[in-house]
Amino acid sequence: MLLSAAVVLVIGCNNKSDKKADDKPADTTTVVIPSEKGVKLICKDMGTDSLGIPHYDVYLSADGVQTKIKSVNACNDIAKESYEQYQIPKDAIVACGGWYAGGGDYYYVILKEGKPVVFEGWQEEQQEDEGYHWKEISSNNRP
Repeated sequence: MLLSAAVVLVIGCNNKSDKKADDKPADTTTVVIPSEKGVKLICKDMGTDSLGIPHYDVYLSADGVQTKIKSVNACNDIAKESYEQYQIPKDAIVACGGWYAGGGDYYYVILKEGKPVVFEGWQEEQQEDEGYHWKEISSNNRP
């Protein structure tokens, strides 16, 4: 019995030592930002590049179909209580975005004629105007 335990211990240790220290799962984090209408924005953490810069893919999920919107450097849920701060309309059903290294990318979804419409906005530290420069981007991204 003692010999069996020793064999199991040696095999277990050998399996762990085969794994490289820099191995990480392909999908480290996926943040799903649901809305009350069944439409979601998904922030999928794609990890960091060789310079340590974070990368996220932003997806719209509606009617069971996921459509990639963009790749960004920061992505978090924006609570409804914060919509005014980001100049997001009150009728938006879900919003996300984030700030990284002097700039931010932001997204929100409203329903037009029952279909989700995605808007994209941005801000930069050195911009000379005010606001988030919101524009509709979903005409080619609708599921």
